[in-house]
Amino acid sequence: MIRLGTLEFLDIVDYVREKYGINLEKKKVLIECRLRSELDRCGIASFKDYMKAVRADKSGRLAGEMINRLTTNYTYFMREPRHFDFIRKTILPQAAKNKTDYQAWCAGCASGEECYTLAMLFQDFAQENSAAPAAHITATDISESALERARQGIYPIKEFRNLPPQWQEKYCVVKDEKSFEIKKFLKKNIQFKNQNLMEPENTWKKYDLILCRNVMIYFDTASKKTMISRLENSLRPGGYLIVGLAEVLPREFTTLEFVGSAIYRKPE
Repeated sequence: MIRLGTLEFLDIVDYVREKYGINLEKKKVLIECRLRSELDRCGIASFKDYMKAVRADKSGRLAGEMINRLTTNYTYFMREPRHFDFIRKTILPQAAKNKTDYQAWCAGCASGEECYTLAMLFQDFAQENSAAPAAHITATDISESALERARQGIYPIKEFRNLPPQWQEKYCVVKDEKSFEIKKFLKKNIQFKNQNLMEPENTWKKYDLILCRNVMIYFDTASKKTMISRLENSLRPGGYLIVGLAEVLPREFTTLEFVGSAIYRKPE
């Protein structure tokens, strides 16, 4: 069995903190358990050689897969439904009054359930409201394998049963007794991109809505401050940032106005 030595552990912690802002200094057991199978998959015999391979991989795929394994967060359709209720009842009606183009960003989209939920919500609103703006969704993650699953849009059938009946019919196709697929027209509404949230924000677009939920729970204080500033700068005036219910934006870190239930708004 491959073991994680102290020096190898510290090397991984330093690399992940410097490159991604994620603090794993108390996660030695987690690192060892979650990365051991990745070493097996890559045919690498030690964590030292694994980190050499990660650094040498110019494509970033190995690093992205490492972070995906270390930060994997359980996700599902309609997670934290109060957020989607607020989008449907408050945010979209506001947008219909004063916007013709609406840009949304799902940051840390994982396997895609969140962005497809948002796409279904936007589609429903557009069908019911002639004044609805043209909505565009960008979904990003640092893991290429997670993005590939999101692009495929194929999920276990048990998740299908948790969707509203009208969404099952309008937006999904049952493939077999084990899986269903998001319809192609809905997939086309989403642009999937590989992105490290700690990269300089001058490459980021401006958005009316950003969902960055259950991502900052992995960050240390300094990285969280940097991330909040970058997300705030990526919002258009009047735009909304929604984070996870367990996440709080310290007042000294942001000028965003707290709306409620982990929802924040940028002043006009």
